[in-house]
Amino acid sequence: MVSLTTVLSLTLLSLSTLTFAATTPRPSCPECTDTPNNCDVTAPCASAFGQRLLCGCRPGFRATGVDPKDTTKQWRLNVPYHEHRVWVAPGVKCDTLCNWPYGAASCEEVPFLDQCVKFPPP
Repeated sequence: MVSLTTVLSLTLLSLSTLTFAATTPRPSCPECTDTPNNCDVTAPCASAFGQRLLCGCRPGFRATGVDPKDTTKQWRLNVPYHEHRVWVAPGVKCDTLCNWPYGAASCEEVPFLDQCVKFPPP
């Protein structure tokens, strides 16, 4: 038989986990503006699959001076045939060569941020 103390402890643990999940901010994908363009020259403002305007690095490059895991500054999108592209916040420079800059496996050190666009598009 389970004691009342055990049940109460598990209930409190569940509630604290839900509270933490609800209050933890989710990363977002900062959009750029094309007029005037607020992206760095190394990451032009472009339409990301017709859904948002994002600053896109050249294939094989990622943000300069930024931790590769910092999804507030750079991220990849899990979209078929575009998984290799790195997108950055407006004003962030993209002049750092990725650890592996070639092909579909390019820039895997930069994580995916799936809430930026929906694929397939709505």
